[in-house]
Amino acid sequence: MRDILAYASNHQTFTPSLCYAAALAKQFEARLNALYVQEPITYLPTYAAIGLVAEIARFTEEEVEAARQNGARFTRWASDRGVAENDWMVVEGALKPVLAEICNWHDLLVLGVGGDSGWGSVGRVGELLLSCGAPCVVVPERSAIPTSEARLASIAVAWNGSPESVRVIHAALPLLARADRVTLIDGETVDPTANLVRFSPMRIEPYLARHGVKVVRRRLEVGGDEAGAALLAAAHEAQADLLVMGAYGKSRFSEWLLGGATRHVLEYATLPLFMRH
Repeated sequence: MRDILAYASNHQTFTPSLCYAAALAKQFEARLNALYVQEPITYLPTYAAIGLVAEIARFTEEEVEAARQNGARFTRWASDRGVAENDWMVVEGALKPVLAEICNWHDLLVLGVGGDSGWGSVGRVGELLLSCGAPCVVVPERSAIPTSEARLASIAVAWNGSPESVRVIHAALPLLARADRVTLIDGETVDPTANLVRFSPMRIEPYLARHGVKVVRRRLEVGGDEAGAALLAAAHEAQADLLVMGAYGKSRFSEWLLGGATRHVLEYATLPLFMRH
């Protein structure tokens, strides 16, 4: 893990999610790039005067310039936290396509949920998770977790045999390899709608063992609307510092809608979440 991208929801403060990203970058001796995106104001009433349009343009220019001025302060802040390679990026544009483009150059995206940003709600964070194309660590901005350090001693992994859970475990291998204890929360079920002809499934424990990760398996027999709460409870019982789980949309035709378990975990988690769609 060499390149970490952190979404900076504002250019005045260093948020808990940015602090956590810096702690991760220090652990992995990775480069940390912080991204601030100034989104355009695209909606104006039809009766908007030319003066209002000019005022909005002037406001946008001032915000972009103020954000760029924060670059030197960020460099000092990150360097003081042991992140030697770092950069502060300011981009004008719509956040989702900007993130999707820049994530192509990074191993991990760090986001905050529950903060004061317009993109801090569960629904908006879910949109970014399902569209950015990269593994994400989602940090609860208002939690009491110590975000100045990224503890990875105990990691809980949600497993149900789905493609999303396979992909997220594969992406999380560098973090799992550092953990002293990995708890596999096993909620795997047989899909009755699956094709009759299918390949023999890979087994998750031998796969992880080949990557140097030993797990303690904990069976989770809860599904449906109760799955999210049960998953968080199991992670808490395991004293997990991080929960690894796939991010699920309700359907491929409306992927911005989160599945119930994903939404619940994002809304109520008090520990960082490693997620990938």
